[in-house]
Parts: sequence; C-alpha cells; structure tokens
Amino acid sequence: ITIFQLNSTFKFSFDDLYGTPTDYYYKIVHCTKDWKMSNIRVTEYLKGMNDLRISNYEPSFNTLQNFVHYELTLPNRDTNLICSGNYLIEIYNQENEKILERKFVLYEDIVNVAMEMKKTRNLDVTAAKQNAYLSVNFGETNLINPKKNVGLVLLQNGQWYNAITNIQPQYILGSEFKYQYDEETSFWGGNEYLHFDNSNIRNVNNYVEKSFLGDLYQTYLRLRTPSVNNFYTYYFDVNGSFKPRNQMREIADVEADYAWVYFEYRLPKLPADQKLFVVGMFNDYQLLNQFEMIYDDQSDNYKGAILLKQGYTDYKYVIAKNDGTILDELNPEGNFYETNNEYHALIYYKSDSDRYDRVIGLGKADSKLITN
Repeated sequence: ITIFQLNSTFKFSFDDLYGTPTDYYYKIVHCTKDWKMSNIRVTEYLKGMNDLRISNYEPSFNTLQNFVHYELTLPNRDTNLICSGNYLIEIYNQENEKILERKFVLYEDIVNVAMEMKKTRNLDVTAAKQNAYLSVNFGETNLINPKKNVGLVLLQNGQWYNAITNIQPQYILGSEFKYQYDEETSFWGGNEYLHFDNSNIRNVNNYVEKSFLGDLYQTYLRLRTPSVNNFYTYYFDVNGSFKPRNQMREIADVEADYAWVYFEYRLPKLPADQKLFVVGMFNDYQLLNQFEMIYDDQSDNYKGAILLKQGYTDYKYVIAKNDGTILDELNPEGNFYETNNEYHALIYYKSDSDRYDRVIGLGKADSKLITN
C-alpha cells in the first residue's frame, strides 16, 4: 500500500528493460483529494529540489533479460516533502517524456480513526459484501466547520479504482463523526487473490504447469477454472502484492530474471462491451492492452501473456466495460463476505482558508475480523 506517514522514509523503484544505464528524472506533484493538480507552488509542499536525476541505479547480474534497476528514496538530502496529501511521482527520460507515474499519500497522525468491518444488512447481498463502520474523533483538534471541510476516502487493498468518496457522517456526537451506513460504505468482497511463485524458475508447482527456456524463460500457469459451486474457500494471499525473488540468488532487485508468464482462464465469452484483464499491484491495476486477456475460439478459454519479474505474484481477473469501469459485481471468481481484504480510511481536511487538501488521519481494518 502506498500510504506513508509524513516525514517517514519510503522507496520507489523500477526496471528499465533496455538494459543500458540512462538518465531518468523524477518530479513530485501535489494533488487534490480527487487527484487533480493542486494550486500550491512547489516550494510550499517541497523543501529542496524537484526535477532531479535518479542517481541510484544498478545493472542486472547474471540474467537473460538485461535491465537496469533504478531506486529512489524519499525524503532524501535533495527532496523533502513538508505537506500531507495526495502525490504523484512522475519519471521522465532525457527527452523530457513522461514514462510512468505512481500515486502515493502522505498523512498526518492528528485525529483518531477507529474502523471495523461488518456484514452488510442488505439481505440481497449480505453473503457478498463487506461494510465499513468508522468513528473519527477530533479530540482537542480545532477544525473549522468540520462537517463541511472534512472528507472521507475508503480504500480496499490499496485500489483507487473502486474507492468510496464523498460520504457524509451519519451521526455527529460532539467532536466525533460516526459512519454506520448499511450501503454507502460497503464493498464487494471479491475472492482471495490468485497467485503463482516462479522464484525457482525451472520448477513446476501447484500453479505452474510447465517452464522452459527460450530466448527468455517461459512460465505457463495451469488453466484456471472458477468454482461452479460458487462457495468461498480460504487460501493465503498478500492482498494483491508481489515480491521479486530468485531462490538461487540473494539480491532479487538485480538478480531476479524476467519471464513470459502465460495465463489461461476458462470463462464464457463476454459481451462485446466487456473485456477481461489480469491486474494486481504488479501493474498498478492498469487496464492496458498488454494486460487484456483474449478469447480463444478453439479452446473456449481466455489467454494472455505478460512479461513479469521472477518471484511471488498475486493477481486477479477483472471484468471491465469498454470505458474502463471495472465491474466488481461481476467478479468471475465470485464475491464473498468471508474474503480477507485490507481496508484503509483516509481523512481529508481543507478549510475555506486552506490552499490544499491535508490528510489528517488514517484508519485501518482487516475483514478477517468481520462481524455481524
């Protein structure tokens, strides 16, 4: 999850598969709570320099796929972020072309946020949804017109595509906001993430059917068929994360190789206005062409291939409309209230005199502790 306390240290890294060291530059952009560029100047949210070259990089070692691993630690001696809020980190090449960007959030630990997960009281979806109850206590913190100026964002497993926003408190008791809705703060439970581990890239296992060496390693996952009984079965996952790893080497950042991973999923052909994608934190849940599964008429299965770094990878299949809207209610693996999901509540504050959205509190909950 890319949520960090203000003034804490965190790292951002990426690989360049061209394999030749080059100059990349980073820019930090402060955003509003709805991810538009904020109106404050760079000098108001950043102490030091912006648009700097990433100087920490290392070429791959003993891999078939040559790459250069770049790493940036924030804050550092040149860049120190002094405001909470939503941020984008943007990476540019020597031609000043933006090659990637990632979201992250810095929060201040000012207000107390108590959060718990409950089954929804809507009997039509009680077996499929998880509902968040929250209590936000401002204590002695002096906030101007908090009912108007305080905002709430709820996240499931760090995903922004299905974030719940613009929820007003249901009750206000002195300096405490309570959110105890039956519908407005509920998420589709989904199912546990699928996963595979090719950290020993030559071996097969429960999820890898075969692996062989071509120009690069080729990892074929076993055909996945969703349960026809539509019941929940627990198995361990890490809520969408991935961990580069090579069992035969020590430094995964530069010694974990890349492999073409072949996915195959048995699902009836979707309507023309829907598509199937493979997503997870490994691709930041992006619905790009290279992550789309294509229906194969001969096998009646969906197939796709993605070049991924060797290691442990959580992933899931999602159905999306052609406009990019993910349809969680159509999760092909089903929706279950028992699914183990991680939830975060971000508390935003911006008074009439403030020029940016602060994040003044963070709540956390795990649905494995869900109650009625």
